[in-house]
Amino acid sequence: MFIEVSFPNEQPDKFLFGHLTPNYLMKELHVLEDLAGKGSLENFKIIITHLKPPAKNIAKIKEQLKAQNDLGLKIIYPEQGKKFEL
Repeated sequence: MFIEVSFPNEQPDKFLFGHLTPNYLMKELHVLEDLAGKGSLENFKIIITHLKPPAKNIAKIKEQLKAQNDLGLKIIYPEQGKKFEL
């Protein structure tokens, strides 16, 4: 699954402009797991795109996603020009 997470959790909702934070992504993925069955997202590959600068925000988004990953997701951050495997 390719999905964007543009801002860290601290971004006020009124300034998200439709983008996701780690909190919102994980909330929706828990809904998906509830529908698909407990443990169904373990090792499920999520490719996170559209992380917005500055670099400290990008690092914070990655930290927050790692800390909130209680579903056992395999989180991938693509890098421009670098190959990755699904």
